[in-house]
Amino acid sequence: MRPLRKVEVKRLFADAARSYPPKVELAFLLQSVEDPLNVGSMFRIADACGARELVFTGVTPAPPHEDIERTARGHERRVAWRRIGRMDEAANALRDEGYHLVALEMVQGAVCYLEYDFPDKVCLVLGNETKGVYRQTLALCDGAVYIPMYGKGPSMNVHVAGALVAYQALLGRESNDG
Repeated sequence: MRPLRKVEVKRLFADAARSYPPKVELAFLLQSVEDPLNVGSMFRIADACGARELVFTGVTPAPPHEDIERTARGHERRVAWRRIGRMDEAANALRDEGYHLVALEMVQGAVCYLEYDFPDKVCLVLGNETKGVYRQTLALCDGAVYIPMYGKGPSMNVHVAGALVAYQALLGRESNDG
């Protein structure tokens, strides 16, 4: 094995896009994600997923910001983003655009992200690093998913969780129909 050249990487990803086309239109809503490094990482994830946009609410920092730019590595210039100050306004705007809001949170009624039937247009709602998705925000969501944890910790970093669930939503569950 050897590392691929740039042209080979482009060809690999073009072939993968044909073999594994996205099954949903995706957006992310960051509810009071405080760490600019997490926000920068979410720009990279959004770009990798081909997400339509990032929406920031609450205290979530936005570009221009040195730490976001350092972590995003230029993706903050490629991925659309907007700030909507109030969570209820953000939820209503996204719902008016046809999005189904899915919180990543361990709550009553949450479904394992591997089993969730993501609709054609989904916005993943990511919460605060310490407090998670707030109760008021959960009330505005159409569903919730969780990631099973097998170690002693009850959660993982918000941008890592966002990436896992985003790719599951994009690629979907395998059909057991035959």
